[in-house]
Amino acid sequence: MALSPTLIAFHRFGLGAKPGGPARIGGARTALKAEVQTTNIAAIANPNLPTYENACFESQFDFTRTEPIRQAEINARVDKQMSVEIGFVERLVVFWANHFSMSVNKTETIRGTIGQWERDVVRRHVLGRFTDMLRGTIEHPAMLAYLDNESSIGPNSTAGKNWGAGYNENLAREILELHTVGSGGGYSEADVTAFAKMLTGWSYVRGWESDGCWNGGSPENRGRFIYRPDWHEPGSFTVMGKTYPELGKQQVESALEDLAMHPATAEHIAFKLVRHFITDRPTAAMIAPLKQKFLQTGGNLKAVALALLDLPEAWSMPLAKLRTPYEYSIAKYRALGMRYKNSEPWVLSEALRALNQMEWESRSPEGYSDETPTWLNPDAMRVRLNIAQFVSHAFLPNSTRNIPVLADSLFGAALSAATRSRLAAAGNSNDALTILFASPEFQRR
Repeated sequence: MALSPTLIAFHRFGLGAKPGGPARIGGARTALKAEVQTTNIAAIANPNLPTYENACFESQFDFTRTEPIRQAEINARVDKQMSVEIGFVERLVVFWANHFSMSVNKTETIRGTIGQWERDVVRRHVLGRFTDMLRGTIEHPAMLAYLDNESSIGPNSTAGKNWGAGYNENLAREILELHTVGSGGGYSEADVTAFAKMLTGWSYVRGWESDGCWNGGSPENRGRFIYRPDWHEPGSFTVMGKTYPELGKQQVESALEDLAMHPATAEHIAFKLVRHFITDRPTAAMIAPLKQKFLQTGGNLKAVALALLDLPEAWSMPLAKLRTPYEYSIAKYRALGMRYKNSEPWVLSEALRALNQMEWESRSPEGYSDETPTWLNPDAMRVRLNIAQFVSHAFLPNSTRNIPVLADSLFGAALSAATRSRLAAAGNSNDALTILFASPEFQRR
């Protein structure tokens, strides 16, 4: 595959070109940086989507109330990703949503609020401070529900003594292992335990608490975050060498601020960004500039994104990574300039189900893999070919669209002679589009 700056912009950093896209953007690196500098580039302005208060309220009902919200959020996300020219910031949104991975299959609390979390926490801070994204996530009902903190009670708190209740370490462990310093970041089991005790009392108002006005719940705060002082384990605690005095809710907020700016966190995030965008095997030389920029700027994610674009390897390494199933699906819609109908969400969801990357449904808090071998196996490639055929027939029934011309508008000189030859020899437009979607040019980033 010919390596061109334009192809790198749309594939390595973007969501794939729309027809004529390469001719519109001019200088590739300049266009990417301009996107990052665009005010409110990540925002989704859709008045039909729920506010935090409404999403939280609805999340305390059953599937019939929460699933329509989830689907509306997915539709809005896809619409946003269809609208942008390159999609670097959208790729960053997907990256960070996966960094703080949650599954809607655990509870309706997550199903009803995860889209609002992505809109109002991830998108709001994707080019802002990592500290703010971290704190907004840990304080969100979706994450508290996903990692079982809603009933975490300090044994020596008022409620703990009265009820004989205890604490849960899941949230504390994953904040350290996945969200901040990483598994090699130097934390101990004692740190996990101390942090878990600090997090006691961080909860959300469950439906039954709202209905019965129990534990600080009321009809007005149904489903929302609540800090319960009488559940909080009293005392000071030491996490990764620093002692945090008893300051109520601020005790955890101070710890999150320090963890967000820890050198190990900067390195962990730099590694993941390089692995996601450039190579499955990041080197120390690639990681160092991003880590340094993270620490120099107080965790400014816009500055880190710009530093990623300035890595020499970003523009010299071959496009060897395979698009994830989600990226592959969005790239096809963008190439065609059309997506599934709102009444037929299964066109997207069933393709992702077949390829094991359903939206907001990772089986692990570690999120979906960023490494090519996960997605590159004989069975997965067979399914990709089947889905390419399905999309071709679904979107181009009886079409006479000139697919070689479309391919040229998407790839230009980067389209290989072999692919051009196969497209020209295709029997009809549907077959040609299947060949295009299955080509190395389309599959790789």
